[in-house]
Amino acid sequence: MAHANPTTRATARTPTLLQVEGLCVTYAQEHGRHTAVQNLSFDIAHGEAFGLVGESGSGKSSAAMAILRYLPRHARTSGSLLFEGSDLSTLSRKQLRALRGERIAAVYQHAGAALNPGLTIGQQIVETLRTHRPMSRPEARERAASLLAQVRLSNPRAVLDRYPHELSGGMQQRATIAMAIGLEPALLILDEPTTALDASVRTEIVAILDALRREHRTGLLLISHDIDLIQRTTDRMGVMRNGLLVEQGKTGTVTTRPAHAYTRGLIASLPRGHVTKHTGRLATSDDRPDVAVDPDPPRDATRQPPRTALRCTGISHTYGTHSVLHNIHLEIEAGTTYGLIGESGSGKSTLAKIVTGLVKPTSGAIELFGETLDARVESRTTDDRRTLQMVFQSPDTTLNPRHRIHRILSNPLRRLARLPRVEAHRQIDALLRAVQLQAEHRSSMPGALSGGQRQRVAIARAFAGTPRLVVLDEPTSALDVSVQAAVLNLLNDLQRQRGTSYLLISHDLNVVRYMADQVGVLYRGHLVETGPAERVFQGPNHPYTRLLLTSAGCKDPAGSSLARRGCVFADRCPIADARCQQESPPARRDDAGHMIRCWRERAELEVLTPTIQEALEQCVAAATQRCHSRL
Repeated sequence: MAHANPTTRATARTPTLLQVEGLCVTYAQEHGRHTAVQNLSFDIAHGEAFGLVGESGSGKSSAAMAILRYLPRHARTSGSLLFEGSDLSTLSRKQLRALRGERIAAVYQHAGAALNPGLTIGQQIVETLRTHRPMSRPEARERAASLLAQVRLSNPRAVLDRYPHELSGGMQQRATIAMAIGLEPALLILDEPTTALDASVRTEIVAILDALRREHRTGLLLISHDIDLIQRTTDRMGVMRNGLLVEQGKTGTVTTRPAHAYTRGLIASLPRGHVTKHTGRLATSDDRPDVAVDPDPPRDATRQPPRTALRCTGISHTYGTHSVLHNIHLEIEAGTTYGLIGESGSGKSTLAKIVTGLVKPTSGAIELFGETLDARVESRTTDDRRTLQMVFQSPDTTLNPRHRIHRILSNPLRRLARLPRVEAHRQIDALLRAVQLQAEHRSSMPGALSGGQRQRVAIARAFAGTPRLVVLDEPTSALDVSVQAAVLNLLNDLQRQRGTSYLLISHDLNVVRYMADQVGVLYRGHLVETGPAERVFQGPNHPYTRLLLTSAGCKDPAGSSLARRGCVFADRCPIADARCQQESPPARRDDAGHMIRCWRERAELEVLTPTIQEALEQCVAAATQRCHSRL
C-alpha cells in the first residue's frame, strides 16, 4: 500500500495540477515515423503521486520529456498538456526556462549524464538556487549543503567541492535529487530515480518525497520499473505497453488485483519470497508464470573441490587520503555466483574495477583460475580479457555512441571469440535474441535505444567472448522486471551450461537472494559479513546486514569516510558498547563458512535480533520526521 497522506489520495481529489489528454509522440525515422506514445491520458492533483510502469521502450520517458518540452527536433506531439491551467505547448522558451526548476523539476535516470562534468556539485546546486531565488552565494552554498545532508550524503560540505566523476553512481543520483527538491517545485517528475540507490537510502528518499507532498503539496510523476517503489510511493498508477496505457487505477488495486494480463506478467516476474535459482525460474511470459523447477544435478561426494575462479588477497585502495577498501579477502568458486551488497559509496564498484584492471589497487593481489593477474588491464593478455568481462552500471559511458550495435557486438566476437566474419554475423542475432532485442536493433545507434535497451546490449557484448568470469555491476538496474527476469534466467542458464562464474554487485537484495550462492556485505570498505546466501539472509546477522535487510534508513554520520579505531559500524549500530568504539572486532566464522565481524557471539546476536529490529524501525520513523522538519 502507498504510504501517503490520506488527504492527498484520489478519493479526495484536490484541484488538478497536471492534466494530460490524448498525448501522442512520434519520431521521424529513415522509413517513416515511429509512434512512441499513443493517446495517453492521466491527471495529477496537488500533493498526489502518479506512477507510470512499463517495459523499456514503452514510451514512459517520452511522455515525461513531452511534458517538460525536452523532446528532440525530430519528435512531433499532439494532444493537450495543461499545467496549473496553462497550456504548456503555448509557452515561450523564456517562460519554459522560468517554469523548469521553479515550478516543475525533474530527476533523470542517468545522473552522470545530467550533471555537468566541468562543474563541482556545489557550483551546480548554487547556480540553480540563485537562478530562481534571491539569495547570496554563501546563503545558496549553505542551502546546498543542507540539501545534500537531507538526501543522506555524508560529509556534505566536502561533497560540494567534488566533481561528478569523484562520486559513486548512487551519490550522483542523490545529488541530482537534492538539486531537484531544492526549490520545492509544484510538480516533480522522477524518471527511474532510485536505480542506483541501496535499500536504506531508498527508504529515506521515499520519506523525502512523502514530506514534499505533505508539507508543500508537491505532485509527483514517478516513472519506474521498480514496482515495490511504486507501491510505497504513489496513490495511483498506470501501466504502459508499446505506447499505450493498458491499465490505470489505485496503486493498491493494480498491484494486488491486476486486471490486464500484461500487468499480471510484470508482477509475476519479480524475484520475491524464498525462491532462488535452485528452486525455480522467474516468469517471463505476459500471462503464464514460468516457474518450472530445474533441479540441480546430483553432487558427487568423491569429486575434487571446485576450482577457485577468482581470489582477491589483501586488496586495499586509497584515493588521496580517502581510504576506500581495507584488506579485502574474497574467493569465488568456479560456476558459482558471489553477491556483493552494501550502501552506495561502500567500495563495491571500486573493487569491481580493481578486479577488471581498470583501477590499480594500493596493495593486494588478484588470481584468476590460479594465475596471478596484472593489476592493469592494458598489461593483461587477450586470454585474460576474454576470460574476464564486466557489465557496467551505466551503459551510456561504455557503448561507443558512434558505432552501430552490430559493430559493438562484432568486435568482441571476432577479437576475443576469434570467430570468422560470417559466424560472427550469425552470433549477433543470437546474442540479441538472448537479451530480448530484435534483429532490427543491430543497425541502430546506442542513442536511438532506451536506457534499458542499451543495458541489454552491454550484457550481450560482455558474453560475446564466452567469458568464464563476469563482473556484473548493477546489471539489471536499468531493466524493467520482465526483461530483468529473462536476463537473470539467461545468466543462470549460461552458468549451468558453461560453468560461468559471477561477481554480482546489486542494491536489489531480492535479485541477490535469487542469484547468489555466496554473499559478502561491504561497509565503508570493510567486509563485515560473508557466507552462504541462505545463512546470510536467514541470520543471525551483523547489525549492518540487518539494517540492509530491513531497508532501514539510519543517518550516516558526517566524516564516515575517515578511518576509525573500533568497529567501522559502531556509530550507527544500535547495540554498540565502549569496546566496539575502541577495538576492531574479530571475524567469527561457523562451520558453514558464515563470517560475521562483530564483538557479539553468534548466539548473542540471535537473541538480540528483536532489539536490533526495533531500533532500526525507530530509525525509519526518525528519518521520516527529519525529512518533514527540514522541508
